[in-house]
Amino acid sequence: MLSRRARYLWLVCVSVVLLSGLGIAHAEEKPCTTHADGNYYDLNRLKSSNDHEFQSYGGKDYILNVCRPVRQEVWAPKVDKPEDVAGFTHRSHGDFSLGDVNTTVVVHGGHPLIYMTDGSRCQNAGDMTASTVIRFICDGSAGTGKPQLIATLPPDEDNACSFFVEWRTEIACPTSEGSVFGTIVSVLAIIITVLFALYMVGGTLYNRYVLEVRGMDQIPRFSFFSLSDTVAFFRECVERVKDRSSDAWGSRSLGAPDWGRGGSWNRSGRQGYGGLHGSPEEAQTMLGGPPGFLDESDEDEEAPAPPAHTQENSGAAGMDTNGVIRL
Repeated sequence: MLSRRARYLWLVCVSVVLLSGLGIAHAEEKPCTTHADGNYYDLNRLKSSNDHEFQSYGGKDYILNVCRPVRQEVWAPKVDKPEDVAGFTHRSHGDFSLGDVNTTVVVHGGHPLIYMTDGSRCQNAGDMTASTVIRFICDGSAGTGKPQLIATLPPDEDNACSFFVEWRTEIACPTSEGSVFGTIVSVLAIIITVLFALYMVGGTLYNRYVLEVRGMDQIPRFSFFSLSDTVAFFRECVERVKDRSSDAWGSRSLGAPDWGRGGSWNRSGRQGYGGLHGSPEEAQTMLGGPPGFLDESDEDEEAPAPPAHTQENSGAAGMDTNGVIRL
């Protein structure tokens, strides 16, 4: 039984690891995607190698990209990081940045939105910088669609510092998150990571404070397999295969029929069907006959000759060598 101190440490460890697991799951949210009200939104298809260009009602040109910086060169935007500019417009003293790239998507009223901030410094507004809100509207018949400037603040575009853009596109509609297999793999990976962290942290704390182990010995040891055991296993498998192969070839050469040299039932002209070849031991056994056969033959050959008086008596009653019949 674990002591109260050990149980306390174990509960703390479980809480920490579960919280870290939740953080990992939250961090798995992909850029330019979001979940809201059971729906999944993915705006990555609007990310383009060619910037989206559009004009306002006043005839001014605007260049915009989504989830990535603009591809065109920006001239004198007066920002800290010109390489992060996600949209701009042309003005008399240089390009005016609408805001830096942002990959965080939020949903309001069922519409995905992207906020772009930290643009160029606003005129006559102190330290205020330009910002832009892009509202994406689901429209299945619009295809990729095109952004449209709805309003600016102040209304004068030459002095505007806040921009409101609306974009009707089919890409703003809820979509499937991906294949079920990919989701399962991601969940399993998170679970394995959490369990591994739980094992390492919990084992280390237990070894240190309960078993009072110090140094490297307090780190839990784990091994999925032993290299020496694995090598021995494969070596034994190879030896077994070799033994079976040698036994099979030995039985074929000694007792199995040779099918390539007449061992099969082949017709050989008038000789009928050829017999099966056997081993020398089998041939010697067949010539020797059944068990006890040679013993009986030896007994017949070694039978004693009839007595001499029997031959003489039989000869006296018969014909002698001279042809005389004796009665």
